Amino acid sequence: MRPLARLVPLLALVTLAPGLAWSRDEELLRRPRHADPVPIPGGFVPFSGAPLIHVFAPGPSPPFMGEDIEPSVIGDFDGFTAMAYLAGTATDAGGNTYDMQCDIRVYRGAYVAADGTRHHGTFGFI
Repeated sequence: MRPLARLVPLLALVTLAPGLAWSRDEELLRRPRHADPVPIPGGFVPFSGAPLIHVFAPGPSPPFMGEDIEPSVIGDFDGFTAMAYLAGTATDAGGNTYDMQCDIRVYRGAYVAADGTRHHGTFGFI
């Protein structure tokens, strides 16, 4: 399997998991759970029949999508974005070696939720 082909399922999982949010602020933890952020418009469809994944890969093209690309996956977001691309090899328990690529992002800031309310939060995905 090509290295990029193995990255597609990971990106799909990552984009479906923006519920991996956390906060130490007790007031935010008491808020209703309907304060989900709205995804950015656009993205890409990794293969025919797959849903739109609301993420872009900033960086020099190729292999990324360009240097002036939105790094956030949260629409109406005002805050800090940290991201890292890791690449290398991994070895499983059977001694098989695989190429590995990983996109890690963390977001902290204010956003407008799907219900129109303003919130502050920290989000991350791998």
